[in-house]
Amino acid sequence: MDQKSRPPQPLAGAGLELIPIHFYNAGTPLRICVVGSQREAPSAGSAGLILLRELPGSRVYLGAVCDVDARIQEWVEVWVQTLELRDVAFSGYQERLSNHAFDQRWHTDYELSRDRLPDCVIVTGMEEANPRPIVIKRRVGQKAPPFVPTEETSWRLCKDDALLESFGLPRYSTSPFRYLYDPEADGAKTFLATAEDAPNNSHVQNLDRLQAPAEGATIFNPHAGLIRVVRLSPLSLDEYLQVLEGRQWPGVGLAGTRLFHPGIYSELQGWSASQKGMPFLLHGSASPADRLNEIFFLKLSALRNLFTEVRAYVKGQQLPLLNLSPSSFSVSLQEVGEQFPALWTAKCILVKPGQAYPLKIKLTDQKYFIRLGRLEPSSFLPEGLGAHSFGIGSVRLRNVLNETDGIVLEGTLVAEDYLALDPHDLLWFKLPLAEERLEFYAHVHSAEAVGPREARFRTVPAKLSDAIVAKLKPAAGTTFAKAPYEVWPLLSSPCDLYSLGILAIRILLANSKTNLPVMIDDILGLARHLGKDAREESDLLPKLKALIERERKLADLVSPHALIEKDWKPEEARSQIHTEIWLETMAFLLRLFPGAGSYSFCKNFGDVSPLALEMVFDSPIQELEALVLRLRSALAPSLSATEEIATVLREILAGL
Repeated sequence: MDQKSRPPQPLAGAGLELIPIHFYNAGTPLRICVVGSQREAPSAGSAGLILLRELPGSRVYLGAVCDVDARIQEWVEVWVQTLELRDVAFSGYQERLSNHAFDQRWHTDYELSRDRLPDCVIVTGMEEANPRPIVIKRRVGQKAPPFVPTEETSWRLCKDDALLESFGLPRYSTSPFRYLYDPEADGAKTFLATAEDAPNNSHVQNLDRLQAPAEGATIFNPHAGLIRVVRLSPLSLDEYLQVLEGRQWPGVGLAGTRLFHPGIYSELQGWSASQKGMPFLLHGSASPADRLNEIFFLKLSALRNLFTEVRAYVKGQQLPLLNLSPSSFSVSLQEVGEQFPALWTAKCILVKPGQAYPLKIKLTDQKYFIRLGRLEPSSFLPEGLGAHSFGIGSVRLRNVLNETDGIVLEGTLVAEDYLALDPHDLLWFKLPLAEERLEFYAHVHSAEAVGPREARFRTVPAKLSDAIVAKLKPAAGTTFAKAPYEVWPLLSSPCDLYSLGILAIRILLANSKTNLPVMIDDILGLARHLGKDAREESDLLPKLKALIERERKLADLVSPHALIEKDWKPEEARSQIHTEIWLETMAFLLRLFPGAGSYSFCKNFGDVSPLALEMVFDSPIQELEALVLRLRSALAPSLSATEEIATVLREILAGL
């Protein structure tokens, strides 16, 4: 039987089980389930489910839409809101994410996904109304039923601020704490705290009350978090690039099991084992030059798609992402029949929301962000992301000024160690004034060179009492010793531009056989070398060409031999590529890194409009679109262009 015609897939014998996440009865024709693995021991928050990824504020599980015979009709991702991330700390700035802010962030992510990807999002109602926790009743030692039996608990999330306050508990809307309650229960009200550090009293019990007594029973979504369901995109960006480079795609593998995904993806799995001709490539069986240039076009198109996806997210949220990597994207393919190359329909989809959180610093026009969650080392993130300097220094006050918005201090910070500052860095410090310890935020002025351990600053206007101002004004001209300080870099959308630049290196100049960190270091070094002097001309391309002519090693560094996994020497690949478009693409790539030189799209990581964070992507997208259009025209000239050429030739011949 052909893969394309295989029936929907049962999970019997695969070590997997289907667990419905909503109420259903015998008349319910379709059921949305999470997929559990019999190999996975249930643990806190997991219930033995197959976890696809974990993000600040949510866990993403493998799921499926099934018919009444428990046959898989469609694989999906089930996103469950979690509450582990509640604290935001920045120096003296302390904030606990309230439930209102937490829910608002969830809703805006969902709405953006639904509006931009309507074909991917399956609306269930659980995106807006918190579902009740589900008891999973696994039957130990018995024949497995088609669906694992589940049961909705009677407990639901309490959002009634007045009710919570009447029992001495924190409000839902303004606190990070959540409590479950049974609104239909008789007698005294009982609340279940969903976090160990939640305030409690005689009316509060812990989540153990949810646990059913049956052997093997576990709880799904014990915090009653919001849920959203999206269709599974089985092809990751890395896998798509590897297919373009000539590798076989093994298909979707999760929890030690190969998941059958019908249609175009099963066809891709078979075709990728022997990549010849249609229906996936236009020039699959053509000359090496045609094949190489087609892969160049598809990779350049994918890069443009990454830029447009990131821009749309940043514009919609007015937040940077601060977490971009290949795992941030999946790739979808369309069913187009056998007369059109299916890989030309590839669309990159941003599947991982950002991790930026805005600092609410009053009376400043600039927007400062910190990154939520753990910061794991990554080649795709700027070096300074999340890094900051801190210490104990001295503050020399030069002026204390009354301005319309408040009191402004001007002065000099003298640190114990060397200060590497950027004009857009944010300085926080404390001043000991009598019994007071006043906190200030300030902008640094690195252009005023006062020494390697010193920095001039001007504070953001602060609202202070008349009594404190009266004490502060005479302090102008004095030095405050032992003042704690921290300097934080401005994290914004130029950080995402940097990440896209690293992704461009991976897409165009590296493959699975390449040492990517070495390649990144070499390309960044080349960008700094070309941009170290003031511009002699507006275009980087002539400068790049001249340098390549002089230094052969640089020609090999920016050669197209890594576009596909073929044993070509760099000069062989250069002889096959559309040379002018390739070199223009390399010049474009070298401009993507903020602060790398005078040709960079962004002068530094603070070179961004606080009112339109997405504008840093506009110029790169325009240049990419022009490159893609030119390369597409070279690969597949339009019929009208061909007719125009024929008309001109006929006119010339007629005049002979």
